[in-house]
Amino acid sequence: MLRIGRAVLAATLVLAPPVSAQGPGSTFGAVVGGASLSDFGGEFGGSSSSRWGGTAGLLLGYNSWRTAITLEGDWVQKGGGDTRLDYIEFPLTVGAVAVAGGGAMRARIYSGISFGFKASCSSDIDGVCDDASGTEWGWPFGLQLAKVNENNSFVGLDVKYTVALSDAFDFIEAYNRPWQFRLMFGKLLGSTAP
Repeated sequence: MLRIGRAVLAATLVLAPPVSAQGPGSTFGAVVGGASLSDFGGEFGGSSSSRWGGTAGLLLGYNSWRTAITLEGDWVQKGGGDTRLDYIEFPLTVGAVAVAGGGAMRARIYSGISFGFKASCSSDIDGVCDDASGTEWGWPFGLQLAKVNENNSFVGLDVKYTVALSDAFDFIEAYNRPWQFRLMFGKLLGSTAP
């Protein structure tokens, strides 16, 4: 999976200069929410069973020529099998933006860095939550597709995978492998372009 992440990051950096975007200086915000699908990798024999969870948050972004930079504040459920870990995460991403349909459709491929705090843990396995790490680093990469309306609002779909850069537990070599499937409802907040 690390190779895929590197390929997405490289594609983001290579594609950023040639694609067209909505122009510099525009800021936007969105409410995001949906489902997460996660399991553990590492000492669990390669992987644990998967578990579905939820995710919700706020996204703020800034378009700078052919790229968009975003900062999010998200709640996301991760874990695997009978173990559920809830995190508050702050992903910072940058990605290339492509525009189609006379500006009505937008696509963004992105990558970045994410830092999260454990909010809660529940498990059927005794003592496992006592060993859950309080923080987590990750390398998110994903794809966003959005339809822009005439009133500068947008509706979109975001699919994201986060490569773990740290273990989920202090004394067990296990890491989260989460996918997030989210809907976005947002609006252009302003523009500083001339």
